[in-house]
Amino acid sequence: MDNTWSDNSTKAMEILDRMFSAEMEFMRSDGNDLSGITSAFHPDIVVHEPASLPYPGDWCGYEELGKLFNTMHNTWSSINVENMVATLDGDTLFMGGTLVAKARQSEKEVQLPFAQILKIKDDLVIEAFPYYFDTSLINAALGHTEINKSALS
Repeated sequence: MDNTWSDNSTKAMEILDRMFSAEMEFMRSDGNDLSGITSAFHPDIVVHEPASLPYPGDWCGYEELGKLFNTMHNTWSSINVENMVATLDGDTLFMGGTLVAKARQSEKEVQLPFAQILKIKDDLVIEAFPYYFDTSLINAALGHTEINKSALS
């Protein structure tokens, strides 16, 4: 029996656990402790956030990654990916799940499909492409646009 799929999924989840733990640790330190970030992210990290979010654009290197995490922390009172699945194919990690986030100011919660494509180098995340199912729903929860309010909980 070929265990490649299982091995790749296990390795992918280990990388994701380290990445999300580093992000949470950084936010708990009020943006003062980069040690977790350096254990999960490559020094040449680039995160490509959608232009339609309140933290748009390319965030490059540890300093900008810290600014992105601080902005996300100031935007959301809680953020989590549930029902996560992932696999690793060479240097590309594919993950998906359900994003559950609560807006800090409005206290509205969004739940929507979420996926990421991550590039890996030396077991560290070097590039991230997050894909949010509905950025208009996210912006509505944040009070940035008007949409069908029945979609919000």
